[in-house]
Amino acid sequence: MRANKRLGQHFLCDPSVLKEIVEVADPERSAGVLEIGPGEGALTAFLARAKRPIVAVDADARAVEAVEARLGEAVRVVHGDALEVDLASLLPPPIDDRLPVVVGNLPYNAGTAIYRRLLLLERRVSRHVLMFQKEVADRIVASPGSKAYGVLSVVTALCARAWSVCDVEPSAFRPPPKVRSAVILVEPRECPLITAAEHGTLAAFVGRMFQARRKTLLNVLGSQETIDAHGLDGRARPETLSPETFLKLYRAGL
Repeated sequence: MRANKRLGQHFLCDPSVLKEIVEVADPERSAGVLEIGPGEGALTAFLARAKRPIVAVDADARAVEAVEARLGEAVRVVHGDALEVDLASLLPPPIDDRLPVVVGNLPYNAGTAIYRRLLLLERRVSRHVLMFQKEVADRIVASPGSKAYGVLSVVTALCARAWSVCDVEPSAFRPPPKVRSAVILVEPRECPLITAAEHGTLAAFVGRMFQARRKTLLNVLGSQETIDAHGLDGRARPETLSPETFLKLYRAGL
């Protein structure tokens, strides 16, 4: 199957990376798997060894045909765009106390937008094991004060916990991308600190704050009174604020 540049396709084919993703996802102890972007089905085939329900969604009709031909009834393949389909409706149902997991080698050109939709699934899933361009993965797992810390870091931390799993070299893909990739593990919080309705507006607020990341909080927020009311250091910069502080400022209507 020839990769479609318009869809941002790079097919993961390194068996060692495929195996590591499956080990972290641990489908055997889940209720099943929702896979985003199965492509040719290499990762899907590894996941199917657990003999759990698998739903795979791909915007490329050729991928649907390829996975169905490769794995038959072992996988339910859906032709659809992960930016548009109802992801919650595609999740395999819980089994006793076990929840489904989400796995995906996300396309570079839409990975961030798909990820934000996945966060809205909250505790409908136990974990996400996802591949991104390394720069994006670093932003998701970044801590306050680090160079990569930004909007994705803040939104993620308020509704989940995220860790780096491994970096992946371009040679692991066909065709090789021009950048490195990385796999991350994201586990939704039992009780998210933000509501689904707040995701978009909070992200916009944090984005505006980070546009002034080199300015002091006194310059960004505009008054010492506001600084004192929230117990902040006016000389600090937005990139040093914790996710919880961003949420507090957002809910204060600043």
